[in-house]
Amino acid sequence: MKNPPKWQRAELLIFSILTVLNMLPFIATRFFPSMDGASHLSNVNIINQLVFHNNSLFHQFFQINPEPVPNWTSNLLISLLTLIMPAFLAEKILVIILLTGVPFAFRILMTSVAPGRTIYSFLIFPFTHTMFLFFGFFNFCMAVLLFLVTLNYWLQNENKPWNLKRGLTLALLVASTYFSHVVIFGTLLIIIAAHIITRTVIAAFDNPAEGKAIIRKFLVKTMAISLSAVIPLMLFIYFFYSRPGTREINFINRHELIKFLVTVRPLISFNPDVEGKHTTILFYLLAGLIATGSVFFIYRLALKLLHKNPTGTNQEQKLAPGVAFWWLLSSMAMLLILYFKLPDAYGTASYTSLRIAFIFFLLVILWISTFRIPWYFGLLAAITGLYVNTMLVRYYSSSIRDLGKLAVACNKAADFVAPNSLILPVYCMDNWFTGHFVDYIAVDKPVVMVYNYECQSGYFPVIWNEKTKPNYYLGNPAIPDRYINFELVKGRPSLMLDYVFVVGQFNPEKDWFFSTLHKILTEDFTKVYVAPSCTLYRNKLAVTR
Repeated sequence: MKNPPKWQRAELLIFSILTVLNMLPFIATRFFPSMDGASHLSNVNIINQLVFHNNSLFHQFFQINPEPVPNWTSNLLISLLTLIMPAFLAEKILVIILLTGVPFAFRILMTSVAPGRTIYSFLIFPFTHTMFLFFGFFNFCMAVLLFLVTLNYWLQNENKPWNLKRGLTLALLVASTYFSHVVIFGTLLIIIAAHIITRTVIAAFDNPAEGKAIIRKFLVKTMAISLSAVIPLMLFIYFFYSRPGTREINFINRHELIKFLVTVRPLISFNPDVEGKHTTILFYLLAGLIATGSVFFIYRLALKLLHKNPTGTNQEQKLAPGVAFWWLLSSMAMLLILYFKLPDAYGTASYTSLRIAFIFFLLVILWISTFRIPWYFGLLAAITGLYVNTMLVRYYSSSIRDLGKLAVACNKAADFVAPNSLILPVYCMDNWFTGHFVDYIAVDKPVVMVYNYECQSGYFPVIWNEKTKPNYYLGNPAIPDRYINFELVKGRPSLMLDYVFVVGQFNPEKDWFFSTLHKILTEDFTKVYVAPSCTLYRNKLAVTR
């Protein structure tokens, strides 16, 4: 399908306008209220206190992870931005980059895969606000953007002479993908390898007499991607080799995995029953387009066998859509194998199946764009995709507003905290999504949250300083029933906690901890900030460090 220049310009304008409109609901609140976003922002603050401010209290508790873990990209970006702006603006810039970068990077990639078929790029919009964005998996989202950019760079340059500039650019893109997310890095290499092999095999069948030249091109391309990826590939191997083998490994049963594909589960963030009604439409839309494309493919094949030419342009009369068709088909097949065979969780690393499924669906859309089917099928697909996207965004908008209020309330508590204080976060809400919202108190001000799941996991840029991390306590050591000692290392000195930040309401009769906590807060602390869903208590004996 070849559109007139005026239509191409109009289509690009419509695409650009829709990209902006699609982004607006996600930046309408002060913070984008994601599940892990507050923890990422607070850990970025830790990075800045360690690197740029040399804060001695923070050095006592934390250190930069000496292992080059693949979760750095978004942290580094936000860290640099927060040197000149507050955390909420830095986060907003990141969200804007993701919600505009992914659609345009996908559209540009589609022009490389199937020139003139960009009408199918409108199907990307529902895939911009995925569960990974709402879960605050910012590094994964950055990896997806870099995956699209790197793959397009490969397609644009694979047949050009490889020089130092092209090699270094490819190496930088590949390394950036690794330092964003390890699963996407591995997927990128698999897909590029599939492209090299597919192109070589097809060239060998089409021109068997050019065997030596074909082998030479194969070796050059293999060498180019191998040299570009050698360092991150070594880090990739080390990352998995160095993980303890005793970590829990979880698989999802095949029936559930198939259901995930039918409901396009990577797009569902809050309620599968509500969102699934819309996302399932996408599955049947993609399945219908594949079926339609297959019918036209078989039709042209039949005409070829009967020595007849189908109507249409010379480009549309081709028997097969070309190298991209077979390359994407083989890549999709490999991803499906990984989807069904790999564990979904390995220790604290999880959602592997849905991460692979997400890339699989992007490849499916690209693959559909390679079919030679009439243009009005693409228009129908675009309209349907935009309808699904509209339904999802309408549903998400109210959730973003409600969650955004809680995020602002938690962040406002920081105004009542002295710098370089120790805070015990206590989360008591019955909501799996907002468990890390307590960290919004620590995204701008230099305060130490004594619970930090990222530091504990070892997968992120910051870890606990196990050599100097002190113990800490609540209450009065002289009164046993008003004393809680968090002794992490026997014999190490303990610091008195300055604040307790409670999100939700706890029941003092639940267990010993909450009963004792209630006594301590009543006798030894005073309320300094109260909001509908959170309360900040200050130790009466707290001192400024």
